[in-house]
Amino acid sequence: MHLNELLGHRVTDAAGHDIGGVADVRLVQDGPLQPSMQAALRIDGLIVVEKKSTRLLGYERHVGPALIRWLVHRRLGNVCYLPWADITRISDGVVETRTGRDDLKPLEDMARY
Repeated sequence: MHLNELLGHRVTDAAGHDIGGVADVRLVQDGPLQPSMQAALRIDGLIVVEKKSTRLLGYERHVGPALIRWLVHRRLGNVCYLPWADITRISDGVVETRTGRDDLKPLEDMARY
């Protein structure tokens, strides 16, 4: 599976309740050293939006004017981070997770790096 194939997948919890859609993939560069002398990338988690899976413009985080951030959050609903370790299955356009919506960390609360 290619990473871009995950975009737009619906995310459901263990009980089958809809959490939202995959809007982005968060990568961390801490894998084994590659021939290019850079560490390999690994998937750290998914960015899930409540209302619609759409392109993120950065305003869902800590940047930009408050009014624009408010408008973006109004359109997207909650924007959360789903750790890769919490995913139990990916199939037929659905990502299943063992955690519920209330257990996901809001993207705004995550450290910037």
